[in-house]
Amino acid sequence: MRWTRATTLVVALLVATAGCGGDQEEGAEDRTGTASSTPPPSPRPKPAPAITVRGAEAVLKLYLPAVNRANGKRDPAQASKVETGSALQIHTAQYRVYRKNNLRYPSVKYVGALGSAPMVTGYPRWFFTAAVDRGSEPATRDFLLFVQERSGAPWRVTYAPFSSVATGPLAPGVDVADFPAVVPAGDTGLAISPGKVAAALADAATQGSKSPYVKKFAPNDLLKKVRARIDNDREAYTSNGWAGTSRAVDAKTPAYAVRTKSGGALVWFGLDLHHSYRNKGKTNMVWETESVGDMQQGFGVPSEITSSITRQERYELVVYIPPKGKGMMRLIAGRWFPLSVRGS
Repeated sequence: MRWTRATTLVVALLVATAGCGGDQEEGAEDRTGTASSTPPPSPRPKPAPAITVRGAEAVLKLYLPAVNRANGKRDPAQASKVETGSALQIHTAQYRVYRKNNLRYPSVKYVGALGSAPMVTGYPRWFFTAAVDRGSEPATRDFLLFVQERSGAPWRVTYAPFSSVATGPLAPGVDVADFPAVVPAGDTGLAISPGKVAAALADAATQGSKSPYVKKFAPNDLLKKVRARIDNDREAYTSNGWAGTSRAVDAKTPAYAVRTKSGGALVWFGLDLHHSYRNKGKTNMVWETESVGDMQQGFGVPSEITSSITRQERYELVVYIPPKGKGMMRLIAGRWFPLSVRGS
């Protein structure tokens, strides 16, 4: 993986050619009769990078001004031109809260990027870029995953988690080739397969030390934040006379996994946090956050709820999964925001 300008992704285009036909083998018996009209089976297409250099440049040049326009207007319709899936779900919810609470987005200002395009044979096609955003204070590295659903369809961001570490490698000891292989969802050579990592993290976040998966994840700051959103809400509500549950679940959004140079995998996936409580005592509850203020008001819920609350929150995450027996999984990028809040 190489450093590039913010509008350049270094990938290579593999051009595959295949021949067919040939002379009769020397010494083969001469036969007469009618030749079969059944054509030979077509050769399986060979994998090639998901996008060319010029194609990636065009995608990134389109995305940056488009997402700034959408953020400036807090307009999901504008965002849908360059975002889809989980990324669009989060922005739609953010725009609602930002409009209600009269908040503005800082401009996105990418100054450099690392990029990689996996080898694919069909659709959807995807690539990622880890772009440094100097519009954030402090700067962040946005792990943007672009997807193209079919030939001729627009390239749109479906995950946009970020890391507070904006310089150096993606993570210590983690590197990806310019055009790596896609990792199958059921790869059994890893500490856990990409298709099961969301469920494993959900169990670790919900059950804590009781989970068999909790020791499979490195206890870094991002893992602590994920677990704290379960533990802190559970404590806040139950200690104030509310009854209910807080739990993490697989968001059932697509997981995208690419092979690292170490033989491990870098995986983008979604995790949902579900909170549901009813007031059994006499204490009302509010929800204030440092970044957006009154979150309940932002979703059209009374600032002070008296009887019940139900919330769905989304985490977009990037995890490094090492080969089996080669260490613990590490969360390296994340983004959180509620998707829905209902209460009274």
